[in-house]
Amino acid sequence: MRYLVAALIIAGLQACSGNDSRHASDTAQTQEGSPESTGPLTLTAADLDGFEKGLRREIELVREGQARSSNATTPQERGEAIQATFETRTIPDAAPASGLPPERYKLVRETVYQLLETLDFQDKIDGPKSMDMTRAGAEMKARMAGDPYAALDPSGAEILKSRLDRIVPIYVEYVNLTVVGG
Repeated sequence: MRYLVAALIIAGLQACSGNDSRHASDTAQTQEGSPESTGPLTLTAADLDGFEKGLRREIELVREGQARSSNATTPQERGEAIQATFETRTIPDAAPASGLPPERYKLVRETVYQLLETLDFQDKIDGPKSMDMTRAGAEMKARMAGDPYAALDPSGAEILKSRLDRIVPIYVEYVNLTVVGG
C-alpha cells in the first residue's frame, strides 16, 4: 500500500511539474546516443572504472533518497525523495563521481547495465532477476536468445568479461536496492 501511495504521489508531482517535456528530450537523447544507432560500443578499462565508481555513487544516492523518503513529513517531501532515486536523476548525479564526461557515463552505464541484466535473465551471472519466457514479448525473447556482448566491440567485451567478478556484485547490490526493494 505504501508503494502505491508513493507511486500516486510521484505521478501527481510529475504531472504538475511539467517534466514530461524533459523526459521526452531525455528519451530522444538516449535513443540517439544508444549503441544500436552507432554500432558496438568501444569500451575501455577507464570506462569500466567509471561505471564501477558511478554505480557505487548511484547506490549511495538511492540509499539517501530512501532515507529521506522514510523521514519525510509531507507527501511532497516524500515524492521528491523518491524521485531522487530514479535513474533519470541518479545517472546524471553520479556522472561526476565516475570520472567520465556525463554523456559517456550515461552511454556506458546504460549499455553495461543492459548487458548485465541480460546475463542475469539468462542465468549466466548470479543475479536476482528472473524471467518467465512464456510471458515475454517477441523483442525480449530475441534479446534473451542473442549475445549480450554484441553491444560491445570485441576488445570491450573481453575487458568486461575479465572484470565481471568485480562488477556483478555492484550490479546485484543496485538491483536489490532498486528493483527487489532491499
